[in-house]
Amino acid sequence: MRLRILFALLFVSMTASAADLRDLNDPAKIKDVFPRTAKLRIVNIWATWCVPCVAEMSELRAVGAAFGPEVVLAGVSMDDMIPGAKRETVALFLDRQKIRYVNVYYKGNVDDLSGYYRFQGGIPVTIAFDAAGREVWRHQGAIKSASTISELRELLRGMP
Repeated sequence: MRLRILFALLFVSMTASAADLRDLNDPAKIKDVFPRTAKLRIVNIWATWCVPCVAEMSELRAVGAAFGPEVVLAGVSMDDMIPGAKRETVALFLDRQKIRYVNVYYKGNVDDLSGYYRFQGGIPVTIAFDAAGREVWRHQGAIKSASTISELRELLRGMP
């Protein structure tokens, strides 16, 4: 009996996702995934089918690791725009990439998302907002961790 329980627990732990992936369909609600204490809130819009998005995952992981709670990242996956896309595929991808920051599985209208964040569909796009929700930085295309960390540190120096 104990052996069966052990195998069951092992199976559950292997199949459970460590990724923090939240379903949203309203782009205005994405801001709610950030803690109130964060001085900079970084939104990265991406998809698993986007080659530059996949390539920048390790860079984003490095950016997240470079800061404490004053800088918080959140990814927004656009995978759902492809017919047949599955949330589980995104969760598995995030686990494999060891991405531990919050990600949103965006299930709303893509035009609403691109209108809200003012981009024309080219991803990845990474946008920084201050605590009041004002955009303070934007990067179109894959980021490089060293330059992004430097730019975000400069932004933090100018904040109260």
